Amino acid sequence: MNNHVVHDDFWEVYNRLPQNVQRSTRRKIELLLENPRHPSLYLKKVGRLWSARISKQYRILAREEEGTLVWYWVGKHDEYMRQI
Repeated sequence: MNNHVVHDDFWEVYNRLPQNVQRSTRRKIELLLENPRHPSLYLKKVGRLWSARISKQYRILAREEEGTLVWYWVGKHDEYMRQI
């Protein structure tokens, strides 16, 4: 998957995160847009969604739409597990 976009809904959730997690998330999003195959992202398909790692505790989720991954959510791993 080479096409990636960040949905407006993502930024609403992002703005509620702690500052340090926001910084990490922004760096990982930039990396994802530059090099989605970077090993630190742990990009993988989980069911009908796609996941990437922000940190040990945080993940981001995307849905595939017409060959593009649309990143729409970021949150703690336990919330992530409920979403997938």
